Amino acid sequence: MGSNSRCCKPCIGDRISGLPDAILSHILSFLTTEDAAKTSILSHRWFDVWTSVPKINLTLRSQAAFEPFAQFVDRVLFFRGSSNIHTFQLHCSVIEEDFCRIDPWIYTAVRRNVVEFEFDLEVDVDSKSHRYEGYELPRRLLMCNTLEVLKLTLNYKDIIINPPSDCFPSLKFLHVTLQYPGGRSLEKLLTCCPVLEDLIIEGHLKDDSVVNINVSAPKLKRLRMRLSMDLVRWDEGDYKMLEYKCKRIYINADAPNLEEFNLEDNFLASYSLNNAKSLSKAMIDLGRLYTLEDPDFARDSADRMHRLFAGIHNVTYLSLSSPVYGDRFTRDRYHLPTFNILNRLELHLEPCFSWQFLTKMLNISPNLEYLVFAIHISYSAKLENRESEFAVGQWSQPDFVPICLLSSLKKICIQGFHAWPDEIEVVKYLLKHGEVLNMVKIYPSYFHSEEEMKLRQKLSMFPKGSRTCQIEVMKIKS
Repeated sequence: MGSNSRCCKPCIGDRISGLPDAILSHILSFLTTEDAAKTSILSHRWFDVWTSVPKINLTLRSQAAFEPFAQFVDRVLFFRGSSNIHTFQLHCSVIEEDFCRIDPWIYTAVRRNVVEFEFDLEVDVDSKSHRYEGYELPRRLLMCNTLEVLKLTLNYKDIIINPPSDCFPSLKFLHVTLQYPGGRSLEKLLTCCPVLEDLIIEGHLKDDSVVNINVSAPKLKRLRMRLSMDLVRWDEGDYKMLEYKCKRIYINADAPNLEEFNLEDNFLASYSLNNAKSLSKAMIDLGRLYTLEDPDFARDSADRMHRLFAGIHNVTYLSLSSPVYGDRFTRDRYHLPTFNILNRLELHLEPCFSWQFLTKMLNISPNLEYLVFAIHISYSAKLENRESEFAVGQWSQPDFVPICLLSSLKKICIQGFHAWPDEIEVVKYLLKHGEVLNMVKIYPSYFHSEEEMKLRQKLSMFPKGSRTCQIEVMKIKS
């Protein structure tokens, strides 16, 4: 009995400390390096585990504490010895005189075969001399053979990049965050990435920014742009551009192997996708952008939309979101190309959206198979905008039935459905002329059970061009 009792006695020991070093290092990699180092006081077992963590994460937000921070970084790199550094993350606030302390840290990361490097440098404004030129990224980093992932934050002119022609030989992923950028660092950076596959550029621009981004990456597969610009409150409850100066922001990409383009932009810069023969997926979100009856803005917006759509006409998947597409001041100003191989289209409809844009997209998508449109319009917005120049355009049947309805469109999904008269007429038209439709799914915005039943009955009475078409009104999850 005694022996059996000892075998069944619960283990009250330290199970975590009994784990292999590799697992403990992986656990500590989710902490900052400062917190990971603190585990050295737990026990003798933990004394030097933190020194083998492949990730170094160092952050300093107060320049006043730079000296103790720098001493800590020096100790961290010293105690690591010759072990490799997979990921090196450095976020710090400094003065100009501190630049010389940063170079040795980056040199050590390069010598330790760094694979991922993340750098965010904020320089105290008051410390900048009249000769201030910013911190120049070391050539050793630019020439690092092991570096595959680079994440940079470009604040004003605080980081300078002067790349040689053969730099970044292994870089595959680049993420650049812009904060009121200045200089030509970004422009130079994008000219020397021969094996780059993923590029993300995001950030905030001033209304008077002058930006010229030229991407030339023969192996680039995915490009994501997330840019925003300050808007000024124009009147109570409304917004207007301070002045339409974003005509000086150009983004040009020459990427023959580009497969996916994701754009989020609230001011519509000038985008040109050249030679994008492999592009199959595009997601374009222009936020709450509309022209506010500004003739110059409307004209420029139309030109920019024409140029943007011309570069994505070969996609098979397209998602569009913004009221500017159906804005009555721009919709007749720009020409859309034919999307001959587009088979999935997603439209996110806004309060000042025009149903004419839906018709236009159906007409230029002759082989469309799957249509999704989400209606992001509240009842209050509908009432407020009913009599305004920004009102949702009323549905009117096109002169000719779009080819896709007669030959290819098989599935339609409608989200945010309110059963308003114009929405009902759209569904009625699509059902009547959709000769190969298999499924129409409707997700109501909000219905009581009785309203839902009435909607089902009404839809079932509509004539259908396809005998095999099923209509489903999806239940709202409570």
